[in-house]
Amino acid sequence: MNDSLKQTSIHKTTTWLVPFICLLAGGALTGISTNVAKYAIDVGLTPLGFLFWSITGAAVILFMTALIRKELPPLNARSLEYYFVAALVSVAAANLLLFSAIPHVGAGFVALILSLPPLLTYLGALILRIEQFYIVRALGVIAALIGAGALAVHKFSAPDSSVFWILIALFGPVLLAIGNIYRTLRWPDNASSGALAPGMLIAAALLL
Repeated sequence: MNDSLKQTSIHKTTTWLVPFICLLAGGALTGISTNVAKYAIDVGLTPLGFLFWSITGAAVILFMTALIRKELPPLNARSLEYYFVAALVSVAAANLLLFSAIPHVGAGFVALILSLPPLLTYLGALILRIEQFYIVRALGVIAALIGAGALAVHKFSAPDSSVFWILIALFGPVLLAIGNIYRTLRWPDNASSGALAPGMLIAAALLL
């Protein structure tokens, strides 16, 4: 009986702890990536060149991992559609806009607005009835959007601000949110994330 209770407790802890750690790690890597992109641009790399080589390197690593794990990307009409549409919206276009905006709006602003895709994804999921409405989540989204709005207004009011590049930067999270919803709706049947990720990144490299 005690063993069963211990296993249940460990399972409950893992259920929230693993996603929480992934969330923190993802946020940290996002912040690092924007600063690395700024440094790369400062030393002479174009946003397109930096993004292409970053994605190509990641695609090679993930493909080798999939090869070792025997989870090769599936090749059929549905998966090819998924690779290229998801790559265009979620990877190539969104990141190219964000990285191109960094020299004009700053890496800090881009890093902060990268907190918007989960919020916009939740709103889109509610509209499409993918997610159920919960008042606590809704209040959290409203509070976050108010904060993002205040950040954008402050950025627009800065004397040296570029309205064009601020709007370009803000469009990046919108594309990322659209990509999140697309991947949810069009995820190929019986395919793992480990198999689909390298296919999507290879497609993104080809598009770039």
